[in-house]
Amino acid sequence: MNRELIKEKILLAKEKKRLSWEELSKQTGISEVFLVAVCLGKAVPKKEQAELLCHVLGLEPEISEYLQKPVDRSWEKQIPNDPVLYRFYEAFGVYGEAMRELIWEKFGDGIMSAVDMEISIEKVESSAGPRIKIIMNGKFLPYKKW
Repeated sequence: MNRELIKEKILLAKEKKRLSWEELSKQTGISEVFLVAVCLGKAVPKKEQAELLCHVLGLEPEISEYLQKPVDRSWEKQIPNDPVLYRFYEAFGVYGEAMRELIWEKFGDGIMSAVDMEISIEKVESSAGPRIKIIMNGKFLPYKKW
């Protein structure tokens, strides 16, 4: 078994059960963004989460065991062509340095952890049409001085 096969099985089971990510998140108690990262093979759930996810989707226990193994979190170094992903690159290309300067000013010399992070995505209605609100809540990690 490999991550790509598991991803396919999860996505097929989700589609077969006609579940949205939000519904699956509610049924499993797993944060929506973290749940999707788990299902796409980029995050590792707790044992109980993996077991419940497989139970809800009707998947075999072997998948639960495999989901709990460490994953390859690398990504292509090339800017993706997918419009949604490209816009994230664009946003960080335009605002990334400004965000870094503000982090340094408010917190000091350090970074925001992607290891200790929570991300949520919300739909916000406005008079100009729906907007996307992304909240990244990451732990500040100061650079060590020695």
